[in-house]
Amino acid sequence: MTWWNPFNKKDDQPQTAAPPELPKELADSPLTKGMMAKFYRMWKNPAFLNQLRTLSAYMAKDGVNIKDMAAVKAWLEKNKEAIEAGKFKELPPGSEKQETFVKTGPDVGRNDPCPCGSGKKYKKCCGAKS
Repeated sequence: MTWWNPFNKKDDQPQTAAPPELPKELADSPLTKGMMAKFYRMWKNPAFLNQLRTLSAYMAKDGVNIKDMAAVKAWLEKNKEAIEAGKFKELPPGSEKQETFVKTGPDVGRNDPCPCGSGKKYKKCCGAKS
C-alpha cells in the first residue's frame, strides 16, 4: 500500500495542458503562428465573440454541421463576399436570442427553514426530494 507523501514534489506540480498541435504543413509557417496569436488575442473581445455566434447561427440556418471543418470552410468560401461586405452583423431572422435566466424560486440554504411551512429544515423536507 502506498501512502500520500506531502513532501513529494512530483505530485505538487500542476499539470498544464499542451496547446493543440498544428498540421505538419502549417507548423513552421510564421503566417499561421501570427494568425493563431491574433485569434487568441481576439478571443476575449465581446464583439469578436458576438460575430462568431452570428456566423454560427447563419451556418445552422443553412444546415451546416459546425463540427465538420470541411463544411464550415466550404460555407465560408461560399459566403466570403457577404462576410466582407458586413451582411452578417445581426442574427438571422427567425433565430431566437438566448434569454437571460431569471431565478424565480426562493433563495434557500440547506439549513434554513423550508419555505413550504412544514417547520423542518430544507434539507430534510423539500431539499431531500431534489
